[in-house]
Amino acid sequence: MEKKHPILVPNGFQIYTKPTEAVANFILGHIENDHHGASFFGGGGLGKTSAQQYLTDHASRWLVDEHRSPIGVASRLIMPSGNRRSDGAFYTAITNGLRLTNTDRLSPCKGKDRLINFVKTRCGQAEQDLMVMFIDNAQRITRAEFDYLADVDEQLTDARLRLFIVFFKQSDASGVDVRDDWSEYPSHMLRRWFMGTHPFSPLVGIAEITHALDRYDRSVCWPAADMPYSRYFACEAFDNGWTLASQAPLMMEVVARIRAEANLTPSDAWPMSTFTGVVKHLLAHVAPTTPNFQEFTAQQIEQAIRVSGYLRLEFVRANLLVTGEAA
Repeated sequence: MEKKHPILVPNGFQIYTKPTEAVANFILGHIENDHHGASFFGGGGLGKTSAQQYLTDHASRWLVDEHRSPIGVASRLIMPSGNRRSDGAFYTAITNGLRLTNTDRLSPCKGKDRLINFVKTRCGQAEQDLMVMFIDNAQRITRAEFDYLADVDEQLTDARLRLFIVFFKQSDASGVDVRDDWSEYPSHMLRRWFMGTHPFSPLVGIAEITHALDRYDRSVCWPAADMPYSRYFACEAFDNGWTLASQAPLMMEVVARIRAEANLTPSDAWPMSTFTGVVKHLLAHVAPTTPNFQEFTAQQIEQAIRVSGYLRLEFVRANLLVTGEAA
C-alpha cells in the first residue's frame, strides 16, 4: 500500500516554530534554576498540542546543555476529563495516558510504582537523570491530584532523579479563563511547580510566519531529505526559485483584508490550527492542480484561508458572535 504524504495524515508531522522555541527556552531556564516544573496557558487552536508533540519527539535537539549534549528525556500525556474520586483512579488515568497499562484500574500503590518505574526506566536507558513530562489539558488536575504528583516527585528525588512537569492549561472564550493563577496555590505547590507561568502565543508578525513557512521549504521532508514539502507538491516551481516563505507578505496582506471586511480588529497573530490548514490546502490541493504553477495568487490564498475556518476561529477568539460570512 502506498503511503500518504505526512501533510495528508492527521497529526502526521510537526514543525519547529518560534512559539515552540519560546516554550523550550522557558523550560530550560527553570530547569537551570532547579525548579520542578512550569506551566503554560492559552486558548484553543494556538498550537499547544503540536508544540508538546514536537518537543517530546525531538528532545535530543533542545533538551541539551551548552555543549549540545543531552541532559534528559521527555514524555507526554493528555489529562482526561471526568471526576476521579480516588488516588487509584488518578494513577490509572496517568498510566493509561502514558500507555503503561491495559488494566481498567490499578491499586494506588501499584499505579504509583508503575509511574515511578517508567521514569526510572526511561532515564536509565538514556543514561540521564532528568525527565521532562508534558501534561496537556492540565486544568483538569484537581488540588488533591497535585499532592499525588508531589508524592511521585519526592520518591524520584530520593532516587536521585529529576521529574520536571510542564503543565499546559487550556483557556477559551466559553467561560474557562486560565491565566497566571500562581497565587491560588499553597506555598509548597508554588515552590515545586509554579515558580513560572507563561502564555502560549500564536505565530505573531511577519518574521515568525515567514520562519514557520520556511520549515516547509527546508526542514520537513518526505520521502527523502532532498524533498521538502514545498518541493514535493510544486517541484518545478521550487527548483526555479519559488519558496512558500517568499509568499508570507502576500498571505499577511490577504489576512488583513479578510479581517477588515469581517469587521475584526487588525491583528498579525495567526493560530497554528488555521495556519497549517491554509498551508495544507495550498500545497496539497492548489499547487498540484494549477497548470504551470509558479506561485500562489491572492485569490488562491484567500480561498485557502476561508476553507481553513480562519474567520470562525477568529470570531471565537475575539469573543464575538459568528457572522454569516464566517459561519
